Amino acid sequence: MNMPRNGSLCVYIGLTLALFAGVALVPPGLVLGRSVWVDGRFTIAAYREVLAEGRQWSLLRNTLAIAGGTAFFATVLGVVAGYAVACAGRRMRRTLVCALAVPFLIPPYIATVAWVDLLGRRGYAAKLLELSYGDGASPPNLYAVSGVIFVFSLVYYPLVAFATFLALRGFDRRFEEAGLCVAGKGRVFRRITLPLVGPTILTGTLFVFMLALVSFSTPSLLQVNVYPAEIYSRFSAFNDFSGATAHAIPLVFCGVAALTAWGLYMRQSRPWLTGAHRPRNAAGRRSGHGAAALVFTWFLVAISTALPLGALIRRAMPARSFFEALRTAKEEITTTVILASAAATLVTALAFSMAYLERLRLLDSATRTGAGGLRGAQRGSGGALHRIFALSAVPFLISGPVLGIGLILTWNRPGLPALVYDTLLVVVLACVGRYLFFAHRGAGACLTALDPALEEAASVGGVGWRRRVTGIILPLLWPSLVAVWGLTFVLSVGELEATVLVCPPGQTPLSVRILTLMHYGPSRLVSALSLITVLLILAGAIVTLVIYGYARRRVHVRG
Repeated sequence: MNMPRNGSLCVYIGLTLALFAGVALVPPGLVLGRSVWVDGRFTIAAYREVLAEGRQWSLLRNTLAIAGGTAFFATVLGVVAGYAVACAGRRMRRTLVCALAVPFLIPPYIATVAWVDLLGRRGYAAKLLELSYGDGASPPNLYAVSGVIFVFSLVYYPLVAFATFLALRGFDRRFEEAGLCVAGKGRVFRRITLPLVGPTILTGTLFVFMLALVSFSTPSLLQVNVYPAEIYSRFSAFNDFSGATAHAIPLVFCGVAALTAWGLYMRQSRPWLTGAHRPRNAAGRRSGHGAAALVFTWFLVAISTALPLGALIRRAMPARSFFEALRTAKEEITTTVILASAAATLVTALAFSMAYLERLRLLDSATRTGAGGLRGAQRGSGGALHRIFALSAVPFLISGPVLGIGLILTWNRPGLPALVYDTLLVVVLACVGRYLFFAHRGAGACLTALDPALEEAASVGGVGWRRRVTGIILPLLWPSLVAVWGLTFVLSVGELEATVLVCPPGQTPLSVRILTLMHYGPSRLVSALSLITVLLILAGAIVTLVIYGYARRRVHVRG
C-alpha cells in the first residue's frame, strides 16, 4: 500500500506537523535561543556560569537519587502488587485494580500535603510519639531526599504494578513448559520468564523514573534542592531566563540517556510461537507466594491511599470547610474541568494523528520491501517521522517550569499571540506539551497492534484514507483512545508545574489555587480543596472507565 499523496492528506500532514511544532518544538526552541542570544550576540556565558557552580553536583546528586530511588522502590513494590493482581480471582482482581489506581490518581503535591500532616515535624505521628515516649521522640525526617523518594514511591508504584500485570497476562506459558523439560525452575525464570516480562516492567520503571526526574512540586514542598525546583526559583524569583534554561540541560541529558538505554534494550527481538496462545495461569493465588503477595498489596493500598486521604479528611474538618471551599473555588473548579477536557481532547487528537502518519509511512515502507518488510519497517519505526515525533519527549524532559517559560516567550506578544496568552488556551497548550509524549506512546502502541491487512484490503478496494480512518481505524481504536483521553484528563486536572507560570488572571485552575493557599491560606481549606481535586479526578476516571467498557462491548459486538 503506497502512501497516498492527495491534497487532503497533505493538508492533514501539514496541520499535524504545524500543531506538533507549535506545542513541542517552538517553546523549547525559543527558550534555548533566548538563553544563548543575549544583547544581539551569541554567548554561552549563562551555561558556563551556571554549570561551573559548585552546588551543581548537589543538585545532580539529589535529582538522580530521587529519580533512581523512586524507580527502584516503585519497581519493587509494583512487581509484588502486579503479581498479586495476576494471582487474584476475577472479582477480587477488578477491585484490586481499582484500588491500586487511586494512589496514582492523587497528584503528588496533594499526597505530599497529606504525608506532611502525618509525618511532618508537627504531624499526627510526631504528636503520637511525643505522647508515648516523651519530647525526644520524633518520626523520620520527611524533609530530605529519602522523604521525597518515600512519597513518590507510594504515588507511582501502580504504574509498575499495572505493567507487571500486563506482562504476566500476556505471557505464553509454552515457553516455560518447554524450558522446564530441560532445566530447573530457577534457570527457567532467569533465562526465559524474566527476559520475556522484563521489557514491559522496565517500561513502567522508565515512566516512573521520568516522572520523578522532572517533578518540582514535592521536592519544593519538602525543601529538597533539585533541578526542577531550582529552575522555578531562578525564573519566578530572579526572572533569570538563561539560568533557568541552563539548569534544564542536565535533566534533558539524563532523560535522553534513560530513553536511549530503554530503546536499545527494547530493540532486542521478541520470540514468538505459532498456534494458539496459552496465557500463564493464575495458580499462584492458591500458593503461599500468591496469598502473601495479596496480603502485602492490600496493606500497601491501605498505606498509600487510606492514610493520606484520612489525614486530609481529618485536617479539613469541620464539614463546613467543604462548603466554604466549594463556594470560594467554584470558578476554579469550572476552569479545571474545561481546561482538562480541552487538553485531553487536543492531545488525544494530536497523538492519534502523529501515530497514524507513522503507520502510513510504516506500511508504505513494508510494501516496498516486500515479504517480511513489515517487521523490518517496525524496527525502523517509520523513518524520519518517527525521529521527529520522538521529540515529543522534549517538553516533558525540560521540566514544567521551562515549558512554561517557553510558552511565555512564544505567546506573550502583541497582536494575535496575545489572544492565546491572555486566555485559558495557553494553559491548555501547557498540558498538551507536558503529556503529549505519553499519549503518543499509547496511541502508537494501539495502532501497532491493529492488523494492517484491514487497511490494505480497503486500499485495494479504492477506499480513500479518510474513509479508512473513520470507517476502520477509529471504530476499532475507540476504546483505546478513550483510555488515552481519560489518562490525559486526570493528569491535566492535577497539572501544576507548567500552569503555575502561565495561568491568566481570573482563570486559575484548582492546582494553582491550592498552591497559593499552601503559603497564604488556612490548612483546612487546603485539605478541603485537595479532597475536591481528588474527587474530581476519581470522577473523571470512573466516567472514562464506564465509557471504555461500553466502547469495548460495542467493538466486540461488531467484531
